[in-house]
Amino acid sequence: MQINIPSFTWSPYGLAVITAVVVGFVVALIYMRKFGVAKQTMIYTSLLTLVCTLVTSVLVVIRITPDGLEMGFSGLGAAVGLVAGIFISGLVIKDKPDYVMASFVASAPLMYGLAKFGCLFAGCCHGKEYTGPMAIVYHGANAGSYFPTQLIDMAFFIIVFVISSILIFKLKNKLKAIYITFAMLIPVRYALEYLKYYHEGHIIESGQLKVLLAGVIAVGLIFIWQKVLKIKYR
Repeated sequence: MQINIPSFTWSPYGLAVITAVVVGFVVALIYMRKFGVAKQTMIYTSLLTLVCTLVTSVLVVIRITPDGLEMGFSGLGAAVGLVAGIFISGLVIKDKPDYVMASFVASAPLMYGLAKFGCLFAGCCHGKEYTGPMAIVYHGANAGSYFPTQLIDMAFFIIVFVISSILIFKLKNKLKAIYITFAMLIPVRYALEYLKYYHEGHIIESGQLKVLLAGVIAVGLIFIWQKVLKIKYR
């Protein structure tokens, strides 16, 4: 069985990414409401974090070429922007910041997993050439038959989302749930790079270095946020 992706007259990539972000933010809002976070905090934090997430995601991949300005979305940039937005919100509002951070961190893997629908339909981030079961076949741009890397990305990140959601509700220590989630996210994202078409088989390549750098920045921001706000374990 192979999966045939039709050739689109317009790319559904942007719509898929925006939809994934909106769904993730709605889930974070639901979680914050269950934790009793004030409505004003939820609104202001969501608006600030949404802006930081989208701006950072675009800025890290924007390029000036002879043909003009090229733009896109970076999942790694979005992750750093999301943490930065919550970091700033926590410094200003200080209303249950650990619950707010936990809600967004738990929803982040869902956003990334759903955003991979955009990659699947657009043909970017596809796997290596492959003609076996579940092969992804493109007929337009990137024509060819490839390993279903995007589907595997989706599956793994949605599993991480389910686990992280269970953790933030089961563990009284929300910081522990946050750090455990990142301890899952970074290795998973790193390992999945081996399946991408551009990975040449080395132990570590540029894409994986970017994963590690983004992970260090995100976790570093959370550590600083924790110390500045003197977050106590609940």
